[in-house]
Amino acid sequence: MLNKRSLGAIIFSVLSIILIIIIVTIIVGYNTLVDKDESVNSTYSQIDVVLAERYQKITDLVASVNGLQDHAEDIYNAITDARAAYTTAKNNNDIEGLIEADYLQSLALTDLIALVVNEDNPYISATPAYMTLMDEISSTEAELAYARRQYNLTVEDYNASIRRFPRVLIAKMFNFESSRIYWKAEDGALDIPEVVFND
Repeated sequence: MLNKRSLGAIIFSVLSIILIIIIVTIIVGYNTLVDKDESVNSTYSQIDVVLAERYQKITDLVASVNGLQDHAEDIYNAITDARAAYTTAKNNNDIEGLIEADYLQSLALTDLIALVVNEDNPYISATPAYMTLMDEISSTEAELAYARRQYNLTVEDYNASIRRFPRVLIAKMFNFESSRIYWKAEDGALDIPEVVFND
């Protein structure tokens, strides 16, 4: 038969082991959530870099089109509005605002391309610089699409991880965001613009 002292030692050992398991679980869970949160931030920063690059290339593209004076103001305004929305959203850490600014930049680019391709005006012409910039923008758009996919994959990983037990408890304990927003296309963003080539 166990005496009270032996029984107390066994209970203390069991409780110590349970406490160690809980502490290790909290530490590992917390560190995993930090890693996943940083992965989301890192992939977001990649989108941020490519968006800034795209904005500059769109601005250069507008400047490279000859005879665009009558239409340039509208396109410049669209680009400026998109840039202002981007800056405001970035300063406020507003992912939804950044998604909207991304969409506005896409619209401005689509409008410019449609104008140059569709405009029946001999004074509007695409210069060699325009063609070079279009190639660069096409490459930038591919980079942006890849960055968006990577961001969404890291958000998916973060969101799934934070909902799993026991990490859900650790996330609440340390005030991690309960979920991150996916980068998604705005309504109409996937519509293919009609391009009519003039004879």
